[in-house]
Formats: sequence, structure tokens, C-alpha cells
Amino acid sequence: MRKNNLRRFRKKLDLSQGELAGLALCSRATIIWIERLGHYPTPGVRSKLAKGLGMTEAVIWPSVEGKDGE
Repeated sequence: MRKNNLRRFRKKLDLSQGELAGLALCSRATIIWIERLGHYPTPGVRSKLAKGLGMTEAVIWPSVEGKDGE
């Protein structure tokens, strides 16, 4: 499981999972998968979530930098 800070930053911005899903144009289930189950999202979903939170992917997923060989 790769470390991610999605829940921490979402809560810091006082967003619900549903609100973030709306901003990122993804489903709430996707947010749950990532936060609770440790799912590592595709590059497109990571990008949408980062934009929704107003930060870079590397801040949310510190292990992203140069490791996208999926």
C-alpha cells in the first residue's frame, strides 16, 4: 500500500467525501477506496483529486515522483 494524504488534506479543507468527489468529478466510492482501503488511483484520477484540493499530486502521494510504471 502506498502512503497517501488524501484524507488529511480533505479534512483540512473541511470537505466531505462527497464534496471532494464533486470537485474531482469522480465517485464518492473512489474516495472511499483510496482513503479507507489504500487503493492507488490511476494518474487521471490522481490529477483530478489534486486539482480538486488545489495542490499537486506529489503532496498527496509522496511516492508518485517518478514511480508511475503501472
